[in-house]
Amino acid sequence: MKFRRDLLTASIILVVVLSIVPPVQADVQDAAKIEQSEGSVYLKTSNLIVKLASGRPDMLFWFNNATRNNRRIPVFHVGFYAVAELFGDDLIVDSRDEIDGKIYRLNSELIDWTLTTENTTNALHATITSSTLANGATISFAYHLYLEDSVVTRDLNGTTIYYSEQALNEIKFDIIVDNWTFSPEATGLIFLVKAHELAYKHRVRQGNHVNAPEDGYRVNETEVGRTNRTHDVERYGINFSDDNNNIQGYFTWIPEVDIYDAEDNYLKTVNCTATVASYSVEKDIGDGRTFGVEVHNILLVYPNYGDGLKMVHDPLIGLNPASYAISASWSALLAIPVIGFLILIVRRRKN
Repeated sequence: MKFRRDLLTASIILVVVLSIVPPVQADVQDAAKIEQSEGSVYLKTSNLIVKLASGRPDMLFWFNNATRNNRRIPVFHVGFYAVAELFGDDLIVDSRDEIDGKIYRLNSELIDWTLTTENTTNALHATITSSTLANGATISFAYHLYLEDSVVTRDLNGTTIYYSEQALNEIKFDIIVDNWTFSPEATGLIFLVKAHELAYKHRVRQGNHVNAPEDGYRVNETEVGRTNRTHDVERYGINFSDDNNNIQGYFTWIPEVDIYDAEDNYLKTVNCTATVASYSVEKDIGDGRTFGVEVHNILLVYPNYGDGLKMVHDPLIGLNPASYAISASWSALLAIPVIGFLILIVRRRKN
């Protein structure tokens, strides 16, 4: 009798421990891979899945311990829809009338995108590059997913700047505009970005340093140490938060943008200014289901930095690692039937 009770106790403890403690990974590279399907690219880690959509700079990302069929699972979306020129007296977009000049829809059939991928020792890489635009420019989006926490450095004419990169949880990507020729009197270059969540009861929250001229205030003017390009999810960006305002995912950027000449020699650093152009709640998104989805239309604005040069900016998308705790609680719930089965076996043997 005592042996059976001890066996039952030991079995319960073992099941609970195994359900809560995550398995040890033998090799960090086993936790990350690149997959392609119907022209789209998937960057997958043990924590994160990112879908780079086919034929346009468009990203969906979600937790790897979830499925998109579960309506309670958030699927975050950050898409770059257009590039245009700014005509205004500052870099805050106050009205549609300030957007003019050369305008290109990035998901247009008139633009072809070429995709390349690479799997290196410490990172997964994917790059999409546009065909040459009518004004002779090309646009690239270079995505980098690091397999180990890293400090990435870059030399800018003797000044070393650095980024702290969080492994497996986030994607650093470069926006590269090469050989743009500005229209006369254009004061800047604009990317229209749409950020929202495709699933289901999470909120989109703008960061502390995003302009919203319709609300009558201007922020995003805080100086950041030029040598430290580390992203902060509480600043310069969009947070995807749950009903308790816990951050689940984020799209962030630093204000510094680097400019190079045609031979890739560093010339100067300018600032990106962000404006939330509009905010809305869209209905009927997702297989005919009706529910509200909060949307931010964001304008990333760069000053007129000169013709024929190369602009490089480094935003980031990612997931909050603290949100992975849900996997442990679900594992514990899954362990309950196993525990009940063990109890049933012991009772039957006792009888």
